[in-house]
Amino acid sequence: MIPDEILHREGFCYLNTRASHLLFVLRKDGRIVQANDSATRVTGDNIIGKNFCEVLVDFTWKADLHSFALDSSEEYIMSIGTVSGLPQSYYFTFQQVAEDIIAFGRLDVEELESMRKEILVLNQELNNATRELHKKNATLKRLNAEKNRFLGMAAHDLRKPIGLLMTYSGFLVEETADVLNSEHLGFLETIHASCGNMAQLVDDLLDVSAIEAGVFPLRLEHVNLAALFSASLEPNRVQACQKGVQLDVDCRGLSGAILDAAKIEQVIGNLVANAIEYSVPGAVVAVRLTCDDRFIRFFVQDHGSGILPEEVGQLFKPFQKASTVKTAGERSTGLGLLISRKIIDAHSGKIWVDSQPGQGSTFHFEIPAQGDNHRDTDEYPFDRLSI
Repeated sequence: MIPDEILHREGFCYLNTRASHLLFVLRKDGRIVQANDSATRVTGDNIIGKNFCEVLVDFTWKADLHSFALDSSEEYIMSIGTVSGLPQSYYFTFQQVAEDIIAFGRLDVEELESMRKEILVLNQELNNATRELHKKNATLKRLNAEKNRFLGMAAHDLRKPIGLLMTYSGFLVEETADVLNSEHLGFLETIHASCGNMAQLVDDLLDVSAIEAGVFPLRLEHVNLAALFSASLEPNRVQACQKGVQLDVDCRGLSGAILDAAKIEQVIGNLVANAIEYSVPGAVVAVRLTCDDRFIRFFVQDHGSGILPEEVGQLFKPFQKASTVKTAGERSTGLGLLISRKIIDAHSGKIWVDSQPGQGSTFHFEIPAQGDNHRDTDEYPFDRLSI
């Protein structure tokens, strides 16, 4: 074998198996009949038989390969579709060999090096940003823990004096009703009502502090749902009577269930209280509790002013309130729905609201009837909604 033939064979073997350049052998109609290993790795194993234009990205005009091959020194920048899904640009030259056309593609080494350096710079910036983010998150976590500790301590210390104020102001209202004039009696009633609002705020703050600190565990037990439902609604019946709102209650067919009775009572009481507060005197609030082998389902429906669609997603976040005003000007902490959501989340349930402005609102919740797969509340931060 003569040296030129050996050199030709070795060179072709290198181009076909080891070179990083792309090599395509094309018929005159552009059909690919052969490709080197590098071309196959870049574009995929199934390119034989395809038209060369099919492996190009955004190549919308019909290529005249013969005109390309007239000057084999002319380079054309073309983007190849790769197996990764990302396009890669190559500099192509075309050369006529007998009846076929050889398409030879090379990478721009300088461009690759520039891209590599840019990626290194971006990666370094990303690492720096990630480190700063970790530092800020650690600081926020520490500040949040301090805030929770302060709220818990403040609320705990306020509970007793506020309780005394509420008790004594209530006693004075009852004992001096026949002695004081209407204006002075109104002052006492305002003090008593304000103490009630403060007591509710303290209780809510203690609950929120416990939730954020991850010490809000469930005490699951076998519960008679009918008895629980009746106990939950007792304060609401008094509230509805005072406001002249009718409660339409249906809880037929209830059986036993496994849940945290005190916390579910809290949720039911809070949702029904809200419905009453947004109802006008003479209105009807529908309250339903049903149970089957798998789920406990509850809803309360009012016919108040409803909630704007853009506000629905904010209701279950801390200190958020709808723009609609309660019919008797009742005050709230903006924490009740948040606490309700956390309790339902911990029972592996879901809570949501259906509402249209001017058509009232219906709040629902659904929890497993047998206390299955209950979750720790600290797994669910305040920014996660189950609606």
